[in-house]
Amino acid sequence: MNMRTLKAAVAAFFISSGVAQAAEPAAPVNFNELAKQCASGVHYNTMQAVARTESGFNPYAIGVVGGAIKQPTTFSEAVEAARQLDKAGRNFSMGLSQINRYNLAKYGLDYESVFDPCLNLKVGAEILSECFGRASGNDQEALQKALSCYYSGNFRTGFTQDLAGQPSYVQRVIAAAGKNHDNQVIKQAEAKPAVEAKPVIPELDPNTPAPVQVKVTAKPNKPKPKKPAQVVVAAASETKEKAPWDAFGDW
Repeated sequence: MNMRTLKAAVAAFFISSGVAQAAEPAAPVNFNELAKQCASGVHYNTMQAVARTESGFNPYAIGVVGGAIKQPTTFSEAVEAARQLDKAGRNFSMGLSQINRYNLAKYGLDYESVFDPCLNLKVGAEILSECFGRASGNDQEALQKALSCYYSGNFRTGFTQDLAGQPSYVQRVIAAAGKNHDNQVIKQAEAKPAVEAKPVIPELDPNTPAPVQVKVTAKPNKPKPKKPAQVVVAAASETKEKAPWDAFGDW
């Protein structure tokens, strides 16, 4: 499977949330190719052995401490089961790498994103890498101790038998590594429903009335200043009335 095919298959797995539409059949995803892309810090064969032991390559697997449930086969079933277990106060782990509920917040996951195969493998690899970095011994000794730490949080419990006559966790992972092969695929009963992204800003409705009513107050008209009246002074010769005895207009 080339990288373009892989990315297309992974995109078919999980698309960011929105309005659900009809689900489409999921394309098979090669485990090693996905591990190379999403968990590059750990050798893909090591991650394959861990996933084989932890989940049997079921991305919706849920393991309950001190109990068991019917294993989900769809994304919606897995999310609902995880939420119900959370409400019941149970301790449980989820997904391909079986990420424990108490590690979700630390690694930025929730009860939906933990079932994303790529994110789940990424976090699983980060946890194993942290354990490996603290383990002593040569590479193989440190790796076995890291597997114990991955399983139990310490470097001892993973080497002990959970049940009499049963192999330890580390022994089970080592045995699982002997079954690794390049064509291993992730079990996938259905893809997460295809979705349509929700727009942040809605479509404008031209029929919606304005939510803010603005009152417009007309300004009073100011009276224009009147021009001063023009005073016309007539010439004295035109306005002065002659006396009857002033024959020559001298007075």
